[in-house]
Amino acid sequence: MRRTTVFLVAAVAVSLVQIGCRKKEEEQDPQLAGYQQQQQPYGQQPYGQQPTAQPSATATPQQTNPLGAIFSDPNALQGIISGALAGSQATLGAVTGGELGPIQSGIQMNAGNVAKGARPEGELMSAKLQQDGHAQATITLQPGKCYTVIGFGGLGVFEYQINITTAPPLPPQVLAQSAPGGGNQPVVGPNEQCLRSPSPIAMPVTVDMHVVKGQGMVGAQAYSK
Repeated sequence: MRRTTVFLVAAVAVSLVQIGCRKKEEEQDPQLAGYQQQQQPYGQQPYGQQPTAQPSATATPQQTNPLGAIFSDPNALQGIISGALAGSQATLGAVTGGELGPIQSGIQMNAGNVAKGARPEGELMSAKLQQDGHAQATITLQPGKCYTVIGFGGLGVFEYQINITTAPPLPPQVLAQSAPGGGNQPVVGPNEQCLRSPSPIAMPVTVDMHVVKGQGMVGAQAYSK
């Protein structure tokens, strides 16, 4: 009986020692115990937490550097682009008389003053427009050349503007404009302010003819040197 009692006391003592050791280890390293409780399977979010959305990169249209002077404010430029996108295609071709005769003559007379040393390049662009109407044609700027675009408005056209814009597939953007106050004889890139392509290869651009006030026949011709 005495031997059995001693054995039971020893067993209880060993159990108390083991429990005390485990408790001491947890007190010495509480982070380890917390880490074991917080471990989650790979790729699984902790319960009650939503996955964090990663910011996505937004592509912004790349802007083209202007080729010449731009006189309109941003709101007016947006209106010009909208009108140009909704406009018609200009007629291309040589003049045989009629309403286009005075248009070509007016352009040629003005060229001696605003496009000195330059020669016509491409065909005459023309359109019959109502007030605030637009018509477009495409010209190609060749590297190493300098361009002037001359316009002339016929009878009934009081204010006529020419805008040079990007050609598809580039985003629509105004690259150069005729100066305000030109009446029915707009010019883009006169003389030493002529337009040069920033690209080492040919660059197509759009010539936008815009009747700001009045109505009638308008034309435009590119000159280069």
